Amino acid sequence: MKYLFKTLIIFTVTFFALKFILFLYDDGHTITYNVGNFKIKEELNTEQNSNYYFELTHEKFKINFSVSKNYNKKEKIINKIEYKNINGYKCILPIFKNGKILTDVMCLKNNTITYAHNLDNKYIKDYLTTLKKYGYNLEDYKDKASKIKLSNTQTIYEENFLENHYIAMETYKGLNLFNGKESNVKIFENDVYTKPISYFTGKYYIVADYTENYTFKIFHVINIINGNQIDIRSYDDISFDSYIEGAINDEIYLFDKDTKKQYKIDIKNESVDLFHDKNNLQTYNGKWEKMSLTEALEGKLFRNYYTNDIKGYTKVDKVGNYYYIYEKENDYYNVYRADIQNKKLKTYLFKTTDLNSIIYLENTIYYINGNTLYYHTNYGERKVIKNTELDFNKDISFGVYKK
Repeated sequence: MKYLFKTLIIFTVTFFALKFILFLYDDGHTITYNVGNFKIKEELNTEQNSNYYFELTHEKFKINFSVSKNYNKKEKIINKIEYKNINGYKCILPIFKNGKILTDVMCLKNNTITYAHNLDNKYIKDYLTTLKKYGYNLEDYKDKASKIKLSNTQTIYEENFLENHYIAMETYKGLNLFNGKESNVKIFENDVYTKPISYFTGKYYIVADYTENYTFKIFHVINIINGNQIDIRSYDDISFDSYIEGAINDEIYLFDKDTKKQYKIDIKNESVDLFHDKNNLQTYNGKWEKMSLTEALEGKLFRNYYTNDIKGYTKVDKVGNYYYIYEKENDYYNVYRADIQNKKLKTYLFKTTDLNSIIYLENTIYYINGNTLYYHTNYGERKVIKNTELDFNKDISFGVYKK
């Protein structure tokens, strides 16, 4: 009897141990199921931050979207779908396990999805009030943070700061850091109003030694999490007639127009090395490609998210399973997202005035609009930092890192 009992215990422990191991190495699932009049295709890829991707098919239309939520790899997480056709808009609200609402109401019209918080439509607003019984509240998708004035030029919206997101913004003498509290890193004694040879990548900010006049050998590198600074020295003199082409992780690439040489600055190894001379220049568009000397002298930049899958827009980036589409309108750009599996269906996200200040950080996008830094998530857009210096100096840049 004792032997049987021990055997049973060993079998039970082994069973749950194997089940736990399988859970750890389970990379997700792809299933289909029905909820009401909708057929749902649900995909979970645990290698991509546990994002659930959904494709909802109705007899008259199809939409797709994703949510980031830890459901411990569970399946069939949509329990109910509220749907109504309002003045040509097909409006959908998915309701998830435990009655959770993880995205705003999505309204489809002319092959474009617009979140309800971006629509000024009386009939849709009236409909939204009927969804309160599910816990839906349009106000949850609006920015209600109060501002805190730091100086004559800078205001922050501290309530909107995201946990473990570290933000840095250039000042004329260094950096302002925002990570739960505001602090300052002084790099230069005197004001430097434009710093063309500077760059944010990951948790680092790098800038040339602007105390020199024509050439320099020192790069200052700041860790934007803790403000620590290191200096990286080049053996060669580098001309201020240079520019940073881009970065791949912690490796930054610079082209010196004066000497016609490419350099690689490796932050991890604290080194500056010749990368290529004028006869073998390269650029990066998702992969290394040859670059002509003419292109380098004209200031060709890396396109880490380059794609030519979608044409006819000002800019298209491919990030993970999504395309981000930038369409010019007047003095700003409308920004849309499309899934790689259905690139004709766009979702409107936000507008920006600066194509060069976009940071994709998992499910959060940081961007500049006018003189204010915002981010966008499934819960809409939020102000983070307002800096009126941006009205006069468009060269001020920022970086964000998620720890």
